Amino acid sequence: MKELVQSLSSLGFSKAGDVVLDTKRGPHFALAMEPVGHGWVYIWLEMSESAARVVYIGKAGKTLHERCRQHVGGFRGGSTTGSAHAARICAGIASGKRYELWSRRAAVVMLFGEHDISLADVEEKAFIQKFRPAWNKC
Repeated sequence: MKELVQSLSSLGFSKAGDVVLDTKRGPHFALAMEPVGHGWVYIWLEMSESAARVVYIGKAGKTLHERCRQHVGGFRGGSTTGSAHAARICAGIASGKRYELWSRRAAVVMLFGEHDISLADVEEKAFIQKFRPAWNKC
């Protein structure tokens, strides 16, 4: 477990919050910080007593807070994928697991004379390839 957390930290990720379960609201995000700005890559970690694993990787083109709100809408039946994520999270929490949200600001580059081009799309794909999360469609 420590190795994965150390690996994420060395890649520029830090813990942004937790995915928590509320009997009235279902799964939602409790952000420990409000990452400002646009262009984030985020990871959901599934934590058990003996192990941690990356289960989902995504990107937030706008703010991380806004992307989390979109996921909550999906959890509540807004999308088939969101409903599946909610069911997995609920089952995991029922079996004693917990879920953490880790994020990093994506790099920006100048491309074709344009400044501040976010690499969030590219980084998301690279991290999916690196970690092979079970809940991403590959």
